[in-house]
Amino acid sequence: MKKLFFTIFVLISFIAGSFAQYSRSGDDKGLSVGVFGGLNIPRLSGGNGNELSRDYSSRSGVAAGLTSSLDLSSHFSLRVDFMYSSEGGRRDGIQAFDASSFSPLLPPGTYLYASYNNESILNYAEIPILLKYLFPVNKASKFYADFGPYVGFLLNARQKTSGSSIIYADRGETITVVPQDQSFDASTDISKSINHLNVGLTGGLGFLQKLGFGQVFIDVRGAYGLMVIQKEKANGSSHNGNLLIDLGYSIHL
Repeated sequence: MKKLFFTIFVLISFIAGSFAQYSRSGDDKGLSVGVFGGLNIPRLSGGNGNELSRDYSSRSGVAAGLTSSLDLSSHFSLRVDFMYSSEGGRRDGIQAFDASSFSPLLPPGTYLYASYNNESILNYAEIPILLKYLFPVNKASKFYADFGPYVGFLLNARQKTSGSSIIYADRGETITVVPQDQSFDASTDISKSINHLNVGLTGGLGFLQKLGFGQVFIDVRGAYGLMVIQKEKANGSSHNGNLLIDLGYSIHL
């Protein structure tokens, strides 16, 4: 992890130096800034070793932000985004929950089971730093591929649950603890149980087309967080991941 932070520091230093050199050069073709937004399809993964974090599937969210790109050559550019990203995952059906939240007399680490809907919503401010390789189609159009690290800062986190269910002592629903349906309708702030910093890798493919004073672009990229999101191992060992499909517009400065 220290090596990863060092790599990010080197990249940020390189960006600062590149922009400084760009400013001195007076080149009016190399720097562009813009906005983008789109559909985010996040998922929590890697938590199957813990009953509280296993079996999550994708949810839908949004992502939007500002983007900047500095041309390094005819084929390479450096892209830095400042973005909002709604991540997390969902899990519906039979699942475990901490028994102590149902009855204070039960010790922490004891699990009970019920069938209900569960959505974890984790919202981040993220800064991806991407090296982009461009494939010109003609003077007005280009395909590109990009890849690089990102750092994310947790803004807030909520767990939304809904539905009602009988409570069981096992996942197979063979031992009933409470035979009457119990409500699971709730919205809980879980920010204190989630690490506020996340670091990961992201990359994808895109297409840009000159339009008016600037260029419109669409890209698809995936991301994977390298840090476990839970502060306490007892709550799970999940990693953030997402697929982003976005549309944007940028202009040259």
